Amino acid sequence: MAGRLEGKVAIITGGDGIARATALRFAEEGARIVGTDLAEDKVRETARLVTAAGGEMVHVATDLMDEAAVNRLMKFAETTYGGIDVLAHFAMDLRVGELASVSVEDFDYTLTRTATMAFLVSKHAVPFMVARGGGSMVLAGSQSGSLGTGFLGNTGHLFSYAVGKGAVIRLGVVLANVLGKHGIRVNIVSPGPVATPNAVAFFGEEGSPERSLLVDAHMLLGRISYPEDVASAALFLASDEASNITGQNLHVDGGMTASGGMGLAKEEAQQIYDAMVPPREWDKRWLRPEQ
Repeated sequence: MAGRLEGKVAIITGGDGIARATALRFAEEGARIVGTDLAEDKVRETARLVTAAGGEMVHVATDLMDEAAVNRLMKFAETTYGGIDVLAHFAMDLRVGELASVSVEDFDYTLTRTATMAFLVSKHAVPFMVARGGGSMVLAGSQSGSLGTGFLGNTGHLFSYAVGKGAVIRLGVVLANVLGKHGIRVNIVSPGPVATPNAVAFFGEEGSPERSLLVDAHMLLGRISYPEDVASAALFLASDEASNITGQNLHVDGGMTASGGMGLAKEEAQQIYDAMVPPREWDKRWLRPEQ
């Protein structure tokens, strides 16, 4: 049986983490991958892993803030594989800081490396997708772009990043409206906290009290996301299974956004409210149908 991306050419930006998991997943489903990142060693390792798994991937280092370089990337994909069908954009950079400590330079740095970078790669992929009769873009948003301050505990440590990712989400929706007439679908995948190599500093080690307090307690499904979770969502949006889906923001966050960042009901709160408003007999039957 043919893979879900059989015959498709996909550009994937970003060197490791979610981008690496996405490259492996896309290649498994038959896509030929053009991977790019500013850190060539990371994307080279991703290409090695894809090839070792039986997939096909070439890589090239690209400064995605350089518009001419972005255009050369698209032409490289066309020269190498004949065109572009899918863009999965995960590359970004940021500077961390709360409002009082964020300089104009910090703010601009993060906004350009989230929103402007997404704009550049999307803009320059369009003519190549139009030449193929359509295509699919999957942009990396974030739970930070739509929930509270964008960081666990509703603290302001990701102030600029939250603003930038909010802009990426809106960019994706506007692009979907502009590009639909060309048969180009544009969707956003918005992860919550993800267990990438860089995330341990923010979220704690697997199984640690810090991980439980800072992350797991805020998820309806009780765990952090992994790069493979996001890659699977990106695969769905990129594939023909989502052929009539565009302009959507798919949260991959264990239900964090759905709960408003509050997670499951707290047992202590349940006990307090049960004492204040005792369940009626039919409530008990509804909650415990076996009785």
